[in-house]
Amino acid sequence: MLQKLRRPATTFTITQLCREFGTTPRALRYYEEQGLLSPSREGQARIYTYRDRARLTLILRGKHVGLSLAEIRDILDLYERDDDLIAQNTQALGKFKERIKAFEAQRHEIDQAIEVLHDASARLEAALAERAGRAAFG
Repeated sequence: MLQKLRRPATTFTITQLCREFGTTPRALRYYEEQGLLSPSREGQARIYTYRDRARLTLILRGKHVGLSLAEIRDILDLYERDDDLIAQNTQALGKFKERIKAFEAQRHEIDQAIEVLHDASARLEAALAERAGRAAFG
């Protein structure tokens, strides 16, 4: 017997999106307040579309790489333009390259800090070993 193919849901509840993306209803409401999501309403219930789901994906990816909500909003707002996403992709590319530079600078600073800590740890281990050796013979 063939299984019937089910069409995926065309709308999502706040609970479904929170479960899928591991976020909270409060976060989704905040993104709505900030104009990043615009679900429709059925009474008090928020109804999210595939578009809202796609925007949430982009919001969370942007946050993950350190973009501010204002930067994310700028990128998402360009989606509405009728230019085959050229403006949105150009803006996103610029923001991504800025973040890459910032992360590379942070990585360099972190690598230097790790090197300093390794050197300090080695000196402390040597000093402790020397004292332990003197105490054993003392």
